[in-house]
Amino acid sequence: MSGPTLVFEVESGTVLHSDDAGKPWYPASLTKLMTSYVVFHAIKSGKLTLESKINYSLNAQVEPASKIGLPEGTKLSVNWALQALLVRSANDIAVVLAEAVGGSESNFVRMMNEHAKRLAMTGSYFSNPHGLPDRRNVTTARDMGLLARAIIREFPQYQKYFDAPNVKHGRRRLKNRNAGFLNMSEFSDGMKTGFICNSGFNVVASQTRDGRRLVAVVLGAKNSGVRAQTAFTLISDGFTKKSGGILNRPRKLIEVTNGGLFARYPTDMAKHVCRRMGNVRITSPKTVRGWSVVLRREAKAVKAQDFLDRELAPLKDVVYGGRAAVVRTPDKGGYAAMIYRLEAEQSQKVCAHLKAQNQECEILQPDVYKELIARLKEEEKAKKAAKRKKAAKNKPATKKRKKAKPVKRKRTTTTTNTKRNKQRRTTTSSTPTPKPSPAPQGSLSLR
Repeated sequence: MSGPTLVFEVESGTVLHSDDAGKPWYPASLTKLMTSYVVFHAIKSGKLTLESKINYSLNAQVEPASKIGLPEGTKLSVNWALQALLVRSANDIAVVLAEAVGGSESNFVRMMNEHAKRLAMTGSYFSNPHGLPDRRNVTTARDMGLLARAIIREFPQYQKYFDAPNVKHGRRRLKNRNAGFLNMSEFSDGMKTGFICNSGFNVVASQTRDGRRLVAVVLGAKNSGVRAQTAFTLISDGFTKKSGGILNRPRKLIEVTNGGLFARYPTDMAKHVCRRMGNVRITSPKTVRGWSVVLRREAKAVKAQDFLDRELAPLKDVVYGGRAAVVRTPDKGGYAAMIYRLEAEQSQKVCAHLKAQNQECEILQPDVYKELIARLKEEEKAKKAAKRKKAAKNKPATKKRKKAKPVKRKRTTTTTNTKRNKQRRTTTSSTPTPKPSPAPQGSLSLR
């Protein structure tokens, strides 16, 4: 199964190849292209410089891989953070940059979507700064092409972040996630890869030959090798063309349309790429931060995930940011479909919207999670105790065996061998020693 693909010329915006370029798709870490674009604008406005020090927060620390992983409170330069973001695709650093530029992650997400609207990315919505799984996080090949073109044309001075072979971290050098494509040709110069099970393997790749730069967008490849090879082949073919479109009529990137029949939700590639049929991701309360809104409680995680997937998309116009997840809770409805990491005002806004739609809603304050974690620990202890008790009850009874008393052996003073040796010594001592015979007269005695 192949996903959408697109090739265009950066300078003119001419489309050289297009296949389902307007089809909705999960962007995965291609989201970080928009994150970097917002940071570049913040530097341009003077809010930050490349030498500015930014804080590594607890919110960043709890993010899942791919990540750098640093102690809370570590100070980073914006320059190094951009390298870690675009070379190593670090999720935790995406949060660090978002908090530094936006003041909060949710405000930064609002800025991301404002830039998307300004660039006419009509098929895209961003719910977080890194692209981790979220039903609201969606894009198209066309929109990623528009974003890539804007970055290249507006901020050419930051090209070094897209083609660097590695990023230095302490004594280690962390390899570029796009090395598969970059190493294919001396002309390769960017830009970004992305992967989650739901999206498959994505890439925005570029090459420059004789001053002409082409960009390929490949979404939903089955593995990283196919992703790199597809992008390389499409770009190589693109350099042989002068124009594209129907009947050889040049078509501009902005003219490609988004959407289409059955295009409400992106294709889920999880069963094709990760061989995973289900789409349930259970989140521990340990990673939950900020204010939360519980949409529904269910006894089964699958039902909670299904409800979240259905009801989440309409909320994208109500609140920016937040994390949508199924969280394990220690009550009868053991799984909560919720949005967390919100501000207090955001949680109230979401709840008011849901109540106006006659839907359930429950607001949880940040300190509630400490109690949830404690209750979950008690629940786990009770389960383990019950399991041990059941195992002991089902174990067959066994009679205790009496320990046998050790047998004392009599110590023998002599053995057969010692007796024989004694007899030999006695026989030898009783035999007389023969005297030497006197020498005959007239003979010489040698002494």
